[in-house]
Order: sequence, then C-alpha cells, then structure tokens
Amino acid sequence: MKIIKTKDELQGFSNSTIGMRKQKTIPLKNVSEISDEVNENMQLLEDCRRYWDSLRDFRTRRLRNRKYYRGDQWSDQIEDPDNAGEYITEETYLKNQGKVPLKQNQIRQLVKNLIGQYRSNPSKSMVVARARENAQATEMLSNALQAAEHNNMLPELDARIFEEFNLSGAVLQKIGYKYFKERNLEDLYVENVNPNRIFFNSDVADIRLHDLRLIGEIIDTTVDDIVSVFAKSQADEEKIRELYAGLVDRTYLSDHGLDATRLDNMDFYNPRDSNKARLFEIWRLRGEWRIYAHDPMDGSYSIVPYTLKEIAEQNLERVRLGTEQGLPQEEIPLVEAEEKYEQFWYVKFLTPFGHCLYEGETPYKHEEHPYAITLYPLLDGEVWGFVEDIIDQQRYINRLIIQMDFIMSASAKGVLMIPEDIIPDGMTPDDFAREWTRFNGVITYVPKAHGKIPEQISANSTGIGLNEMVALQMNLIQGISGVHDAIQGKTAVSGKPAALYAQEAQNASLNTLDYMSTFRYYKQKRDMKALKVIVQYYNEKRYLSVNGRTINEDTKLYDPELVRDLDFDVVITQGMDTPVYRQLIDETLFKLLEGQLIDLEMFLEHTSLPFADKLLAAVRQRKEAMAQSGLPGGMPEELLSQISGSVDPKAIALAKQSIGMKPTM
Repeated sequence: MKIIKTKDELQGFSNSTIGMRKQKTIPLKNVSEISDEVNENMQLLEDCRRYWDSLRDFRTRRLRNRKYYRGDQWSDQIEDPDNAGEYITEETYLKNQGKVPLKQNQIRQLVKNLIGQYRSNPSKSMVVARARENAQATEMLSNALQAAEHNNMLPELDARIFEEFNLSGAVLQKIGYKYFKERNLEDLYVENVNPNRIFFNSDVADIRLHDLRLIGEIIDTTVDDIVSVFAKSQADEEKIRELYAGLVDRTYLSDHGLDATRLDNMDFYNPRDSNKARLFEIWRLRGEWRIYAHDPMDGSYSIVPYTLKEIAEQNLERVRLGTEQGLPQEEIPLVEAEEKYEQFWYVKFLTPFGHCLYEGETPYKHEEHPYAITLYPLLDGEVWGFVEDIIDQQRYINRLIIQMDFIMSASAKGVLMIPEDIIPDGMTPDDFAREWTRFNGVITYVPKAHGKIPEQISANSTGIGLNEMVALQMNLIQGISGVHDAIQGKTAVSGKPAALYAQEAQNASLNTLDYMSTFRYYKQKRDMKALKVIVQYYNEKRYLSVNGRTINEDTKLYDPELVRDLDFDVVITQGMDTPVYRQLIDETLFKLLEGQLIDLEMFLEHTSLPFADKLLAAVRQRKEAMAQSGLPGGMPEELLSQISGSVDPKAIALAKQSIGMKPTM
C-alpha cells in the first residue's frame, strides 16, 4: 500500500522530513495484499535493523558516559563474590558491605565548563557572495538565516547538542521546513535527533561523511500525527488506521516519566510505549542512467525526460527549420546530450510491516538528506566523546573516597574502656556510659586495689597517603581533560601575576580547541544546508523580524527574486557577540566619532549601545523634517552661528557632519 499526497500538502510532520514535493501517483493497494513491493520494503527494513544493531557498542558506551555524567557512577556490572557466575552492580556490592556508594562527580563540572566556554564565545553565520556586486543580496540572506535560527531557538538547541557531542562524539540535527501553528507561518525547522534513534551505514570512514549511503531514523508518534501528514482523504485515513489497528493502545500511560528508560531499552520494530505508532524514515543513495542535455538556445544544462533518440529527432527538426530559414547548418543551435549514471537520495516512510506511506526523490535543492551529522574523531571508524577520556580517573577518585570512608569507619572514635569491677552496684554499663557522657555527670564507686580507672580511647585514622592520591587523581583528571584551574576561573595562588594567570587560561583553551573547531565546522555544514532550504522555500517576500544591524534597510525585507540564481557560500565568524568584543567595537567607534572620521548616524548604526536604535530613529526623523522645511543641509547657518559661542566648536562641526554639511574652517 502506498498513500501519497498532492504537491504542496506533505509538510508539518514534527519528526520527519518536511516539504516533500516529487511524487508519483500509485493506486492504493489492499492492506492484506502481500506484494513484491512490501517484500522489498521488508528487506530494506532488515538492512536498516542490521545497521542499527551494528551501532550497539556506540550506544552502550554513550549510555555509560551519560550515567557517569549524570552521577550514576556505580552501575557497572561486576561478578558477585558470594555467587559465582552471577553479576551485580558495584552499587549493590557496596551496599551489601554496609557502605554508602559515595561519589564526587567531577565529570559534570568539566563538561559544564566546556558548555560555558561555548556559550561565552557565540558565533554568527554570515553569507558571503562570490561576486562583490551581490553584497546586498548576501546581507539579506544573512538576516534571513539569523532570523530563522532565532525562531528555532537555535542557540539553546546548539548548547544541548554540544552537550551530546561531549558525551558521545556525535552531533545530529535535522533540517526541514514546516508550518508553525503558534506563529501562523511556514519556516525553516531544526530539531535535535537522539543517537539512539538513528541508523546509517556504519562503515563510514571519511570525516566529511562523503561515503554515507544510507541514513534513517526510528520515529515514535501518534496515529493522528501520521494521518495528518500522509492522508489526503478519508479513505487514506481508514487505511492508515487499519495498518496500526491492534498495535496502538490509546489508553496506555507510561510509568517512566522524565527518564531515559524508553530510549535505553529500544527495540527496532516495536515501540516501548504501546500508545505510540512506529514509523521509519529511510534515506538511501540510489542511482540510475539519466540524460543530461545542453541547449545553446537558452544556455540551460539539466536532466531532461527524453531519450537520446528523441533528442536526435529534435535536432533534425531544428536543422530542417533552420535550413528553410536560410541559415547555414553550422550556425543552427543543436542540443548536446549525453547519458550519465546519476546518484541521488531517495526517501521512504515505512511501517514496521513494510507498507510505504510515501516515497520519492529528495525534494531539496541541496540534493541530500535532511540530516546534518558529524562524527568525532572517526579515527579508524571509531567515535567517542570527551567524557569517555576521564571515566577512569572519576572511578579512581570515587574508589579513594570509599577507602577513606572505610578507614574512618573502622577507626576507634572515643571508645570508653571500663573495668567491670569498678562499676557501682545497681548500675549497668549503659547507665555508667550515659552518666559518663552527661553534662556535669557524677559517678561514685569504691576504688579497687589495682587502681584502674575508666579510660577513653580515640585513635587517629591512618590515611596511608589517600589524601595525596586524591590530589593526584584530581590533577590527572584536569591534565587529561585539558580543563585546568585557570580556565575554570578558580582563584589564583597568592602572588601570581595577572598576566601569567591570563596566559595560563589562554594556554588551557588550546586543549579544548579541537572540540570547539569541530563543532564550528559542523555548524557551518548545518547552516549551509539550512540556507539552501530557506532559498528554496521562501517563495514570497517576507519581513525578517530578527535582522540585527544592517547597512541597508532594504535587506530587512526578504526578496526571493534577488537570490534565485545567486552563487553563495557560508562562513562562520567567531566571537561577534561577546561583551568584550562589543565593548572594543563601541570604543573604536567612539574614537572615530571624536576624530570626525564618521558621523553620528554611522556611529549609531554600528554601535551596540542599548539606546542606539531609538536615538538613530530620532536623528533620521529630525533630519527628514528639517530637509522638508527647505532649510539648506537640514540646519541653517544662522542657527549654528548663534550657538557657536556657547558650544564647543568640535561639537558644531560634528553636528554639521551628522546632517551632511561640510564643516567650515
């Protein structure tokens, strides 16, 4: 069975590719019909399951990293010493020994520091034209991209995906186009993808992932959501509900709220929540022979739906018409065509039983799948995150803390030694001990000949170098992670010069530079794909609600005609939004303003001062009003001469320059 939709209807599915456009009409089939197509789809699902299973080690290591990051650091399995062949967690073993499984979570703090470094150095994606005359169009594209990222709250999404990057070494996001109900607007849509739900050909070795041939996602959603996306009629709705009949329990409520149980125990074919329907989105690289034709009459070069024989007949017809018009045969423009084996991305949405709800060639002009993915470091095909490097040090710190707790609990702590023969008659040892510890307590007894008296013993715990070992492991975890005291903002030791401390912080940042650069490379890839989606689907003019400070006011309005055939690229500029950078820019602009190298209007356009926009609007409004009044240059010379005696000459010159007048010498 295949259910298809019209050209512009398939959009808005929150967990799937949006905006499918290329489809072919295929008659609906009976649900009970077992066709070759279903068998082919089941074989495709089985291939995807094997790819998903091949990523089990990656998911297992990611789960362990997440547990240590979360603070669950005693859940590793060990053999039970009391029951050979059985395994228990380290936490259970410690509890069986009567001890509390203590932990000092250093991993969480180190990762939080990396996230803090990332947030404190935000970056912007800027579109760069290959031709200088397209500067205005590329500025408009930059505004459009930044506005779409703001609507998707991308800084928060990126912070969370950067956290995932530190845990697993994988960065996964999905770029589509959907309808936002709350804003009544169609726009770019970006979402983070959980690595437990993704599968791809796991033999990838190229860090750019040019050898990716298949990628897909396991989707769990409601039947109503599936119907709203894939059904174009009530008959389609009935068939979809028949496919999931008996598989979905609408009354089921999960007993695992706000925890990872469902994701940690996923099955490929069956959702853990019985009130959800399982759907598979599968993108794979396919190939077929296609005809590329170049027509010199209009300069086009594209894939055409004709055979080489049909193109040859068209050329003969052109020759005949040209000859009748008296043109020499060598001047008649003929179509040049060749047959090439073309690879393209093809998508299918399948149910667990192989029924296809939609299939088609990628609708995107970037000619790829909608996923943005980076795997780090992909060294010999292996992927791991920052957390995995420091787990052993974290375990040893916890072990030392437990050992110190063992020693302290086994040491004598004020033990009272009482000779039995000196306990007064009628008093028990408990009564004696109670009176001994009572404030102003009094105990009367008859001294014995041996002269022994009660004695209280308190022994010092023997550390056997545990404190030094803990300090060593703390230093090791900093050395291995590269997150030292200076970059964590800890107080420097007394007498250390500020310049030296700043240099230490700068040097420490080099240890994390690889992570930051890799993530910046990922953002550049992601934003390039997002920008192509914007150019493709922004078909009408729209006001860019978030556009920052632009040189040209026209760039605040997106005009698709300006970028329809534009050749562009995307670069990432680092540190544009940091407070230090903004302060430096404001100081530089103020010096230029004082030196009369720029006017007031230019200063207000580029400064980040909070009142700049309001003041700039007031300056322009007054300038326009004075220009309409017929005053030369917007301000009369008589008025300037009257106030010249009470105002600084530099201020007068600056005022003249700000309204376009030349200062008088």
